[in-house]
Amino acid sequence: MGRLIKILLITIFAIILLLAIAVFVITQVIDPNEFKPEIEKQAREQANLTLDIQGDLAWQFWPSLGVSLGRTEARIADEEELFAALNAASVSVAVLPLLYGQVEMDGITLAGLDVNLIEEPDGANWEQIGPQTAAEETPEEATTAADEEGSSSLDIPLTIPSVAVTDGKVRYRNTSDGTDIVVEHFNLNAQDVNLDEAFPLQMSLRYQDQSDMRVDLNLDTTLTTDLDANHFILDPMTLDANIAGATTMPVDVHLEQKLDVNLNEDTVSIKDLLLTAAGTETRGNIDIAALTGDMQLSGNLSTAPFDANKVLEAIGEAPIETTDSKALSNIAMETTLAGEPGSVMANPLKITLDSSTLSGSAGLASLESGKIIFDLALDQITLDGYMPPSLDEPATAAAGGGKDGGTANLSTAELIPVEALRPLVMDGKLRIGSLKYDTIDASNLKFAVTANNGILQLTEARGDTLGGSFSAKGKLDASGNTPRITASNTVTSMQIQPLVQLALEDDLAKGIFAMSGSYSASGNSEKALMDSAKGTIDMSLADATVRGLNLYQTLVGGVNDMLGQFQGLATALIPNQESGKLPSALSEDTKIVDLTTKARLDKNVAYLDSLNAVLSKGEITGNGWMNILNQDFDLKIGMQSPELGTSKYLEGTTWPLRCEGNLGGSPAKWCGPDKSGFKDIGKQVAAKAAQQKIKDKLGIDGEGDTAEEVIKDAAKKKAKEEVDKQLKDGLKKLFN
Repeated sequence: MGRLIKILLITIFAIILLLAIAVFVITQVIDPNEFKPEIEKQAREQANLTLDIQGDLAWQFWPSLGVSLGRTEARIADEEELFAALNAASVSVAVLPLLYGQVEMDGITLAGLDVNLIEEPDGANWEQIGPQTAAEETPEEATTAADEEGSSSLDIPLTIPSVAVTDGKVRYRNTSDGTDIVVEHFNLNAQDVNLDEAFPLQMSLRYQDQSDMRVDLNLDTTLTTDLDANHFILDPMTLDANIAGATTMPVDVHLEQKLDVNLNEDTVSIKDLLLTAAGTETRGNIDIAALTGDMQLSGNLSTAPFDANKVLEAIGEAPIETTDSKALSNIAMETTLAGEPGSVMANPLKITLDSSTLSGSAGLASLESGKIIFDLALDQITLDGYMPPSLDEPATAAAGGGKDGGTANLSTAELIPVEALRPLVMDGKLRIGSLKYDTIDASNLKFAVTANNGILQLTEARGDTLGGSFSAKGKLDASGNTPRITASNTVTSMQIQPLVQLALEDDLAKGIFAMSGSYSASGNSEKALMDSAKGTIDMSLADATVRGLNLYQTLVGGVNDMLGQFQGLATALIPNQESGKLPSALSEDTKIVDLTTKARLDKNVAYLDSLNAVLSKGEITGNGWMNILNQDFDLKIGMQSPELGTSKYLEGTTWPLRCEGNLGGSPAKWCGPDKSGFKDIGKQVAAKAAQQKIKDKLGIDGEGDTAEEVIKDAAKKKAKEEVDKQLKDGLKKLFN
């Protein structure tokens, strides 16, 4: 028995020795470089590639059996430009398992891979790879060939201890649209690669494109594959990226998830998602069905509360300065992903903004058309805290310039991004329960917008505020060469005082106003829109007070000035006033019982075609204009006052006033009497008073109003000469 064992051991040793000698002879005697011409020939015939194997092919013997390849370059159909190249590659199998009839890969390495992909209008360079004159193959031949290939293949378990790709680079260029993408510093390292079991894998690369976007990426995962089912599982998966070019400062992104991709079933599943970036953290689970068809998402996402200004700081942007330093410090989001196939919807969606909550649904109703839809409700918001802080600069009156002033500061730069708006498809609604800003409280606000074919419409804007309500509609037509804007609005029973305070920073007026208007403009700059602006406005004001301006006092001052120019006229007009002047008004304000006006907008000027108002001490009518840019105005007003109508000489008299200036100026300086108009009225009244005095002196009851008619009546009782003398003397005294 001992002898037998000894013979057996010697035999085994001899076999091993012979195999070792055989491997040694193969690797040392046979020169693999002799196969270069054949390899290059097959590459040309089968792949349409011209190979240039610059380095030597070399055998590797122990502890692995393999072959290595040096610098090799490939070009398509003898073109000069390089299609692909590599610096070195090697493939090896373990020697000892071969002695037992087993094939175990020892490792695959690939270094310095460089691939250039070019797509031109007439095709891409990679489309030229493959046999160029291959004979047609019948389906039966193809099936037979596939069966033969399958039957001759080794059905052995394959485990590769190491697969390494180092310093790879792929460049893609599209000459039609200017796309230029480079993926470089590509490194991949996989251990114990087995297509039947999970194996660890690490990868890193840098992505850069023509817009200077740069992404440095590192992936660490465990990969499970099923090539027959096209099923890939990355569990766990950790990805770290540094993204530069999208923001001022590079942003670090960290992603953790369990990724399950099944290409045959066209599904993707993301579980236990954790995404952190720029101070934000998002978690969730997402399932995607029909990945390459009418994609459908389901799952949930939640973003933990974050501070918007800290996020801006992380990406290198300036913070948003607000009146309230705590504004924008608590923003969060929760949503459930849902929707029909071919859509991506967040429903329900909840966004927290400090003490406000926005809820509802939003998303893409159609991935194909990109239609945006939303139906959202904001419970309440106070805007004051989100406004920019006050500059604490003293208020100054608006710059003047008259009717044509104020246009110098209008920009001629493009204002409306028409190219971005034309493809926009949108249908959205927003409701706000309550909104506060400064002294204005609004509630039950509703807005609705649509967009399609370059036409954006505000189909509804309404709400309750300042004791009344408002509604508005508008349309921006950006479908043509020149954008056009049309709008209309209605206001009912609204307090005007808070609006005036907000616009002029002055408690100038109070009252209840209503208005309706329609407007239009065309162009794509501030100046073009204002130069083309047109519109009509009907407005009414009731139970109102204009502070710091008393039109009756202005009238009284003008009348008193006129009385001073005509001796003896004051006694005739105001016989009960010993001073010979009208008393000044006690109030510095003007009380308006009712006011209506019709205006039209032309360019930057609102023309008041009619102004009618009933005051507490009179009535006014008038017309004029106001420059809506610089707030200059000029009004011509006719005023009648019952306080002066008690005199038979002034009954029905309309007194001309002139109001002009700037809304930023002092109201007390706006209005004054039209001196020439008052002087004309004074002359007329003086003449009437003189005529009446002569009539009374001569005992004439004639109804004539002119001097000639008085003289004619006087001739019936006295000589014409005496009457003429007395009339002239009386008029002379009166006007002196």
